Amino acid sequence: RPGRVEGVVWLGDSPAAGVGASTADEALPRQVARLADHPVDLTVLAVSGARVDDVLADQVDDVPDDADTVYVSVGANDTVHLTRAGDFRDRYEQVLAALPDGVDVVLLGVPDMGSTPRFAQPLRFVAGVRGGTIDAVIAHLAAAPGRTYVDIAGDTGPAFRRDPGELFADDYHPSDAGYARWAAAVDAARRAQEADR
Repeated sequence: RPGRVEGVVWLGDSPAAGVGASTADEALPRQVARLADHPVDLTVLAVSGARVDDVLADQVDDVPDDADTVYVSVGANDTVHLTRAGDFRDRYEQVLAALPDGVDVVLLGVPDMGSTPRFAQPLRFVAGVRGGTIDAVIAHLAAAPGRTYVDIAGDTGPAFRRDPGELFADDYHPSDAGYARWAAAVDAARRAQEADR
C-alpha cells in the first residue's frame, strides 16, 4: 500500500547489531530498510555475541505487538559455541512462538562459517560443517506460512571466499560491502516470497 510504514524489528546477534559496519547507516538492518519500496520504522534489539538462548531470554519479549515484520539473525555464535542442533531448534521454536500473532518473520540462515579468515584450518572446515547443520534447522523452521528463509551462506558465501579482503571488516564480521551483499540477499528472498503469495 502506498504511504504505509512497515514496523520492522531485528532480533539476534552481531550482524543485526551492526558490528563491522563503518556507521549505523551501513549496518545490515538499515541497508535492508533502504532497499524496501516503502517507509520503514526500524527497531533493532539485537546484541553482539547473542545466541538463540539470549534472543529468547533478553530480546523477543521486547518486540512491539504492532510489528509487521521481524528479522531473526542468530546461529553463528551457537555454531562456534557448539550448541546442540536439537537444543538450538527447541529454543528457536520458542522464539518464534513468542512473536506477535500475524507478524511476518524473516529467518536469516547461518553465514558461510567456512569462509571466515579468523579461523585457521581445520577449525574453519569444522565451523563450516557445523554452521551448515544449524543452518538446516533454520531452513526447516522457515518452511511454515508467514516465514521467509534467507540462504546467507549459499547466496553470499562464494563471494566472501573469493574476496575476503573486501567483504570482511575484521576477518570475522562483514564490512559495509559485505553487508550490502547480505542486504541484497535478504531483499531478494522477501520479494520472491511476496511474489509467491
